[in-house]
Amino acid sequence: MDLEQLAKFLMLDVGGSTGRRNSANALEVHLDAAMAWLCRAQDAYPPGGVSIDYSLLRGWGAGYPETTGYIIPTFVQYATVTGSQEYLDRAIRMADWELSIQERDGSFKGGPWGSNRGSFVFDTGQIVFGLIEAHRLSGQDKYLQGAIRAGDWLVQVQDPEGMWRHCTYHDIAHTYYTRVAWGLAELGKYTNNRDYQEAACRNVDWALNQQLENGWFRSAGFTETGHNSPFTHTIAYTIEGVLETGDCLGRKDYVDAAVRSAEALLPIGRNGYYCGTYDSEWRSADRFSCLTGNAQISGIFLRLREIRSEDKYLPAAQTINRFLCRCQETAGAPQTRGAISGSYPIWGKYLRYTFPNWAAKFFADALLLEKKATLQSNTAKVPRHAPS
Repeated sequence: MDLEQLAKFLMLDVGGSTGRRNSANALEVHLDAAMAWLCRAQDAYPPGGVSIDYSLLRGWGAGYPETTGYIIPTFVQYATVTGSQEYLDRAIRMADWELSIQERDGSFKGGPWGSNRGSFVFDTGQIVFGLIEAHRLSGQDKYLQGAIRAGDWLVQVQDPEGMWRHCTYHDIAHTYYTRVAWGLAELGKYTNNRDYQEAACRNVDWALNQQLENGWFRSAGFTETGHNSPFTHTIAYTIEGVLETGDCLGRKDYVDAAVRSAEALLPIGRNGYYCGTYDSEWRSADRFSCLTGNAQISGIFLRLREIRSEDKYLPAAQTINRFLCRCQETAGAPQTRGAISGSYPIWGKYLRYTFPNWAAKFFADALLLEKKATLQSNTAKVPRHAPS
């Protein structure tokens, strides 16, 4: 049996550009399935971190410090919605694992644990989110001190122009590191530290110099070659960082820049389906979709609805979420039940035959945001009765 046949046997072939044959059920079914899969991914790596992925070729991978860091806030938010103590306990286990592997200088090594890579700026920046959340949840100073040490290291290794060129993927500058800027902005606001906030602004200012008038960003790929047509995953990372740094620090110009990119994305999605990569003219020859990027784009639209109070973003996000729901199996083998594959179809070139933990994380985030938006819309429609 070849890999394509295996994928179909496991019901991983979605069979066309509109998603799987199974219909999109209630959001809660898909949200619960994604979160349960993330729990299994954590259990697959007993020290407490979340396994990087499940691969049809090699099974579960090692724990991934970077994504474990930003999965922590997702677990806390889900626990808030459901009232489940288990997810709070799991979030703290993740944070404790992060502290156990933090380097003396405050940084974190890149890649899955044990890959022997050096300290990475992006990975360290994403872990800051989790440590802040763990401190907010528990009140234990060790988490805040870990975040501060990480923040100090990030400021120390930043280039004067605002980008990071050292301790980066392939040792080049990337505009998607605005998601590191967002982490620093949150840390600066949380600790009332201007140094972190100013470092965040330096990076976003540099990134905006790379933005074209049509909203596309130069240097948004993983590699120099990839900069020409980056995955939607890193395009969305870039927009997320600009948007959320702007919202965190009250920078309307940053939010406006993110809107410019979002407005370019709105018309090119087809029934919730985005191509895997896009060039500087927002064109793509791809026949696959990067599902992580789709989920992130949905999240961007839903956050803009909150920040800008513009309802036009909600239907677009809902359409994306329905497509993603059709790409998720809510039954079947536990290794894949509730997961989101890297690509649709699963043999697409973004992490083919693999279910990365961050795909499920961003999918869950998008569903949580839609759930919140729907609740707000329904509340607004309830008629107000005059006092008797």
